[in-house]
Amino acid sequence: MSITVRRARPADRETCIRLLTAQLVEHDLPADPAGIGGGVDLAFAPHSPAWLLLAELHGVPVGIVLANQIVSAEKCGHTLWVEELYVVPEARRRRIASAFLDYLAAEGRRRGVRAVELEVVPSQAAAFALYRRRGFHDVHRQRMTWDLG
Repeated sequence: MSITVRRARPADRETCIRLLTAQLVEHDLPADPAGIGGGVDLAFAPHSPAWLLLAELHGVPVGIVLANQIVSAEKCGHTLWVEELYVVPEARRRRIASAFLDYLAAEGRRRGVRAVELEVVPSQAAAFALYRRRGFHDVHRQRMTWDLG
């Protein structure tokens, strides 16, 4: 099985929008492709803290990660917040998510990232199992959001 994880390029913009939109739709969240496109454009901006990655299976894009490198007092350095990690349904259970985690760990260590954090939808039992196998542990907090516009 030929899995490649790579940084997305501006030429991948439409693929990124398609995959991020699919992920939001799958989770019954608002999915505005134009708005998502604006976010993708910000990820491609010079000096963006975003990590935008694609996974390809035999050369076909089947997954995406959107993460942001932030400064954390709690972790005493840089932390990578994984905003989105999505694999299309027909490519699941083929180690795509594991390949993303391998990339994040290797590149994160290279860049001095001290931790990777993410959230999991409660119904995603397979995702919980994968993340726990990889060393993630539960953080007992409630995530909140404040929409500013």
